[in-house]
Amino acid sequence: MQYTIVLGPRDTGGYSARCVEIPGTVTVGENKGEALASIKEAIELVREAQNEELQSSIHDIHAEIIQITVNDVAYS
Repeated sequence: MQYTIVLGPRDTGGYSARCVEIPGTVTVGENKGEALASIKEAIELVREAQNEELQSSIHDIHAEIIQITVNDVAYS
């Protein structure tokens, strides 16, 4: 999957990387490579947590799918 990353220099040195598609996912690094490696890891961790949450939600749902037959009522 592809993500849009905003990569830029920090006032205090180094670089920051922010993922547009996952709000709040921001990392920093000494250089562009470190910042990009860090944001990639952060995205993977977020996606893993989202997947675990989804799987947990699926297991929490106890539902059945059944079919019933309803007789037509004749109107006079």
